[in-house]
Amino acid sequence: MSESKAIARVLSSGYMLDAKAFEMISQLPDGVDAEGLVEKLLEQKAGILGEGKVITEGDVARLIPQDQPEQQETLVVHDPAELEVISDPTQAIAPAQGAEGFGRLFQDRYERLLSIVRERLDTKSSTSVSATRNLVPGKKVKVAGLLSDRSSRRGFVELKVDDPTGTMKVVCQDKVVEKAALEAPLDSMVVVEVSKGRSGQLFTDSVILPDVPGRKAVASSHRVYAILLSDLHIGSRMFLADDFHRFLQWLNGGLGDKDVVNRVKYLVIAGDLVDGVGVYPGQEFQLAERDPKKQYEMAAELLRQVPGHIQIVVSPGNHDAVRQALPQPAVSVDMAEGLYSMENLRWVGDPAYIKLHGVTFLVYHGKSLDDVIATTPNLAYDRPTEAMKLLLRARHLSPTYGKRTALSPEIRDYMVVDRVPDVFHVGHVHTYGELSYRGTLLVNSGTWQAQTNFQSNMGLEPTPSIVPVIDLSTLKTVRRNFGAAGFPAS
Repeated sequence: MSESKAIARVLSSGYMLDAKAFEMISQLPDGVDAEGLVEKLLEQKAGILGEGKVITEGDVARLIPQDQPEQQETLVVHDPAELEVISDPTQAIAPAQGAEGFGRLFQDRYERLLSIVRERLDTKSSTSVSATRNLVPGKKVKVAGLLSDRSSRRGFVELKVDDPTGTMKVVCQDKVVEKAALEAPLDSMVVVEVSKGRSGQLFTDSVILPDVPGRKAVASSHRVYAILLSDLHIGSRMFLADDFHRFLQWLNGGLGDKDVVNRVKYLVIAGDLVDGVGVYPGQEFQLAERDPKKQYEMAAELLRQVPGHIQIVVSPGNHDAVRQALPQPAVSVDMAEGLYSMENLRWVGDPAYIKLHGVTFLVYHGKSLDDVIATTPNLAYDRPTEAMKLLLRARHLSPTYGKRTALSPEIRDYMVVDRVPDVFHVGHVHTYGELSYRGTLLVNSGTWQAQTNFQSNMGLEPTPSIVPVIDLSTLKTVRRNFGAAGFPAS
C-alpha cells in the first residue's frame, strides 16, 4: 500500500488527519510498512473510548519504529518554540509606603478573591460581615472574608474573619469543619456559612476556600516537550556539577533517548539559579564562588550548552540577586549580563504566567511553602505538591502575612491566582513531586544541590537531579534521573 493509499484508507474509515499527521504519513522513512502502520493506527484509535475521530502527529509518531533517526531529527525543525509571557511583575512593581501600602494590598486581595468566590455557584451569593449583625436565630448566611486569626477556646476552634465592613468571630460546629478551618491558611479568603445562637454567638458549619474549578487542561496540538528545573544553586560547593553535565550531554543527544530529546522545545527554571551570597548565616563557608556576578557567569557558561532551538525561561528565587519580598522582579542586566546576551533565554519575575505552545504555566519559586508547611497539619517537605495544592485552593501564592515570607506593600496583589494554569511549576523545597489536581498539573522540580548542613540539621532530605519532561500535547510527564540512581529512569 503506497503512502497515498494509506491516507485514503484512513479517510475512508471515518477518521481525519491533522496537518502534521498527514505530513508524516506522506513522508514515511524507507522500510516502514505503511499498510501495517495504518492498520495498527486504526486499531488503536478504535479502542479509545470518548476520543474525537482525529489522528494526530503524536498518534503516528508512536508507531514509527524507534530505529529511524532521520525521521526523529526532522521533528526538531518543524516546531519552533512559541513563548508568550502573559504576566510578569518586573515592570509593574510599585510599592506603596508603610501601613497604608499594606492596607491597599489587602484591600486589592479581598476584592479580587471575592470576585473569584462569586464565580462559584455555591458561593456566588456570599455577603459581608455586616450582614451577620441583624441575623435572626435559625437563619443562615454565607459570608466571605479574610481569615485573620484562629484559636482554640474551651475545646472549640474559633475563627476571626475580616472584611471592609467589620470583623466577626465564629465557632466551628463539628470536627469536619474544624479540620477545614485548620487547613485554611491565615489571611486567605474563606467563605463561612454562619448561623446565630440564642446567646448571640455565631457558628459555622462550613469553611470553603475559593479553589479552582474542575476543568480539562488546555493541551497543545503539537507533541513538543518542556523540561522543568529549579534550585540549581550554581556557585555552591554542593552544586552537583557532574549530574548537570550529564543532563547537558543528554540534552545534546549524547546519551541516546532521542525520541524524548528531539521533542524538547522549552527549559523553564523556577528560581535559585545561583546560590547567592549572604542568604543565611555561615553560607560563605559553603560557597565555591563568593561573587554573585561570577556565579551568574558560571550559570551562563552552562546554559550556553543548551541547544539553541530550546527556549529557556528563568525566574528568580530567594537565593537570586533580587529583593527578597514578593513579588520579585527579574534579575537585572548588570548582574547577569552573560545570560541576557543569550538569544534563546528570557528572564521573568516571580511569579509569572507564561504560555508555551498554547499551554499556560504558572511559574513560582515557592518561598511561601515554608509557611504553609509549618502552619498546616499533615503537610511536609517530602510531599511538596500537597502544599502546592493548598495554595491553588486558596487561589493565592503567599497568603499568610508576618511569617518567614516577606511581602511587598504593592498597590496590586500579584500573588493572587487570577488565572487557572494548566501547569503549576514550583521549586524551593528541594524535593521532587508531581500531582494532577482538577485539571492542573502540579510539579515541584526538586534541585541540583546536594544536602547542605542546614538541611541536614533540619532533617530535610533533598531529591536532586531528577528532570520532569512534560509532553505538552497530553500534559503527561516522564522523568529522567541524572544522579546516583542512574539514567534513564521514568
